[in-house]
This record gives sequence, structure tokens and C-alpha cells, in this order.
Amino acid sequence: MGLFKLYSIAIILSLFDAIYGKEKIKFDTKLFLDICISKPKLKSKRDEKALQWLLENSGKRSIQSNISNQHKAACWMLHDDPKKLSAGNHHFSQRYALAVLYFATQGDTKWKVKTNWLSGTAECDWYGVECVLGKVNGLDLGFNDLFGLLPRELSLLQKLEEVDLHGNDLQGVVPHSVLAAWKNCKILRLHMNGFFGALPTEIGLMTSLEELYLFGNYFEGAVPAEVANLKKLKILDLYANAFGGNVPSQIGSLQNLKELDLHDNNFRGRVPRQICERKLSFLAADCLDGSLKEVECDCCTICCEGMPNMRCFDQNTKQEVIVGQRQ
Repeated sequence: MGLFKLYSIAIILSLFDAIYGKEKIKFDTKLFLDICISKPKLKSKRDEKALQWLLENSGKRSIQSNISNQHKAACWMLHDDPKKLSAGNHHFSQRYALAVLYFATQGDTKWKVKTNWLSGTAECDWYGVECVLGKVNGLDLGFNDLFGLLPRELSLLQKLEEVDLHGNDLQGVVPHSVLAAWKNCKILRLHMNGFFGALPTEIGLMTSLEELYLFGNYFEGAVPAEVANLKKLKILDLYANAFGGNVPSQIGSLQNLKELDLHDNNFRGRVPRQICERKLSFLAADCLDGSLKEVECDCCTICCEGMPNMRCFDQNTKQEVIVGQRQ
């Protein structure tokens, strides 16, 4: 079977899981003791308990498929992880979630830096992983050549406060269950990737968010009204996507918001009065006067023009400026 076909099947399985999630049911683990090809048959109670946990949390479909990233991570946990942790230990779930991410984004062949990953060292010492009291609370893998789909097993990392995955080649939809689980996340950097589709409404469950960077992807459709739940949000950067429709007035209810970048999207109409009343320190939209003007805005600090003459002007100085260069 060709590599492209294998990768396509893996994508289909991952998308199926992202959309439909998982149901936790009890499995007869004795049917799966030889699940890892070329590995010894599982025998110990520890192995059976670990296998049960893996089947419950990733599902039979994913664990059984020997081309899935969940299968690869499970076999590493069961046979090759020198720590031989027991299920129920938070280090077990953390190492498994990170191992799935590693395989799902081709860490073995593509990552620039992968120091200590899938080794016997504590996961808190793996490159880009940050912990407090042994709990993973930060993931910093920006510009590290991650390639593939975000796995839903990242939802197991519920203590994350800062996630930086920008500047990679991550694709597909953002799993709804991941956003729903990251309620403690304060800073989320997904910019400069290849994510597409609608922004899940579960973004509204991330009520600790202070900074959200999505620019440079292919998100489309309306910005979900659930962003109004992000009461702590200070920065919302949607630049260079395909969001469309009217700019949601609900953004105006975010009293802590300081910066909002809407330009290089497909918004139409007028920037709502509720947003203008916030008197943001930075507000950019496609509101430059001319035949290609897309948005009316009485309060923007920066007005831009889209393709083919992309340019932006400071509305106070009337000087051309460069925006959308966050790293």
C-alpha cells in the first residue's frame, strides 16, 4: 500500500474521530493482547489496565489500526516506554497524548528539534514541553516543522495554559474536543498553518483565553457568536483567513479587548458600533477607501485594501504601514 494511501486513511480516521469523538466502553482486553505487531503478547495486569485505558480514551478503531498514530503511540506506551507507567497516573495520560502528537505530526522524520521526545526522561524535559508540579501547562513547538493533523488526544492535557504551534504545516480541522478541554488556556497561537473550515463554537468554552492568534490559515464562514464568552480576551487576531459575513457585534462585549485584526478576510458591512465603543488601541479591517473597499469602519486605527493591491494605512498619520507581522 502506497505512502499517500496510508496517509489518506490516517487522515480519514483522524477526521472521523475529530467529528464524532469517542465513547468510553469496557473492552475485553484479552482480545487485544497481541495488538502490536512484532511485539510480545501482553501478559501483566499493568498491561491489561493500560490497554483498557487506551481503548477507552482513543477507541477501538484507532487503537486497532496499525497505521494510526494512536496505535503507534499505544504500542510505544505498552512496550517501549522505559518508564512502564500504570494507567491512572497523570504522567501516563500526558506521555500518551504527547506521543500521539509526535506521531501525528511526523516528529520522527520532520521535526527540527525533538530533544528527549519518546525517551525515558520525564515528559516535562521533552523539548517544548513545560510543566508545573509535574503537570503539562505549556507547549511551545512553534516553527518546528510539525506536519499533519492535530490529534484529539491533546484534550487529555487539560492543564495547558499556553499553546504555541504557529509557523508549522498543521492542517485540517481543529478538533472540537480539544478546544472544549483547554479551559485553562490563556494564550493560543495557531497562526501560520493550514487549518481550514469553520472555527468551532467550542472556542467559546476557552474562557481563560487572553490572546488568540489565528492569522494565516484558511478558516472560513462566520466568526462564532460564542467568542462573546471570552471575557478575558485582550488580543484577537483573525488576519488573513476567509472569515465572512458581518463582523459579529458580540465582539463588542469583550471589555478587556485591546487589539482586533480583521483585515484580509471576506467580511462585509460595517464594523459594529459596539466594537467602536471599546476604543481599541489597534483595530484593522479592509476599510481603505476605493473600489475594493469591503468594510465600513468609523473607528479603525488601520484601514487596508485586499488583493491585488494589498496595502494598509494608519488612519491617524495617513502613512502606509505593515501589519500582520506577529511572530
